[in-house]
Amino acid sequence: MSDIRRNLDNEFAYRRDRALWEAERRKQEVISKIPEIGSIEAEITLTGLRFARGIISEDLPSMDSEALTERLNQLKRRKEELLLSANYPADYLEPRFSCGICEDRGYVADESGNYVPCSCYRKLYLQRLYEFSNILDDGNTGFKFFNEEYFSDKPSKQKYKSEISPRENILAIRDHCLKFIDNFSDKNTWNMYFFGPTGTGKTFLAKSCGLELIKKGYSVLYLSAPTLFSIIHRYRISNPSEDTEAEQAYRNLITTNLLILDDLGTEPRSDARYAELLSLIELRKNRDNTTATKTIISSNLDLKHLFQEYNERIASRIVGEFDTFRFFGDDIRIVKKIGKMSP
Repeated sequence: MSDIRRNLDNEFAYRRDRALWEAERRKQEVISKIPEIGSIEAEITLTGLRFARGIISEDLPSMDSEALTERLNQLKRRKEELLLSANYPADYLEPRFSCGICEDRGYVADESGNYVPCSCYRKLYLQRLYEFSNILDDGNTGFKFFNEEYFSDKPSKQKYKSEISPRENILAIRDHCLKFIDNFSDKNTWNMYFFGPTGTGKTFLAKSCGLELIKKGYSVLYLSAPTLFSIIHRYRISNPSEDTEAEQAYRNLITTNLLILDDLGTEPRSDARYAELLSLIELRKNRDNTTATKTIISSNLDLKHLFQEYNERIASRIVGEFDTFRFFGDDIRIVKKIGKMSP
């Protein structure tokens, strides 16, 4: 997100300024004890300028170039000797950047000469995306932890109201989720609505999609339905000039690449809430025309109950603009517990 990148750019600028300021402080400290180093530093600067001007103007004879280079090396060696003799490290006056590759600029030139984010920048950006997402890294979420063995491979139309087994169903949903991730920026990729009983893998797959998209550099925001409506309510009643945090939180709902809305239907019912949800879906749909902006909603409400619990405008919007997936099977948490108790 632009806010994350803006904050990172400011942080790297601060890091670099801090490293340069600390280097200047050490330089003044050393010069006060070893005045000759001050003269050497001044001569190094002047010699370097002469060398650079000669290269730019292309009128620096090769002999002068070699002489200037040799003089610079002599000055640097003398400076190191003075530092070592005074029990300072040879590189004591050099800036101590946290990243030696980009020197805390955050960007480096690629083979074409274009500036691209440094590896340190990309790593920190990914970390900030994780923090922003609200998806806690519990060590059990993600497609690598997906285990179809928790789902029965035996069909039962009477029990599951389906011709296929829970395992066949969850594998089909998983495969669609992977396609959703691979084609996330495609305008033809629809939102997803997961519905079914508690403990059938809805939240797990929604979060797993989020984690994979974060790795690709997309912003993800995971919220329960009550939390989402609290954010919207605070924004509606707040004064934007006084409560900038509320405005930012609401803007995040609209601009995040993937919004995961969990447990729809657990929030208090009201006509105002319905209108707020409809408005949010519409705002995100409009944004998706220019920037990948998708939504995953999970709920215990099947399509019939969705129409009963919400007004027709919201229910028809979800049915018409979301790929809908029914989850069924035994409660995974109970299956896991029984498995642990088994000898």
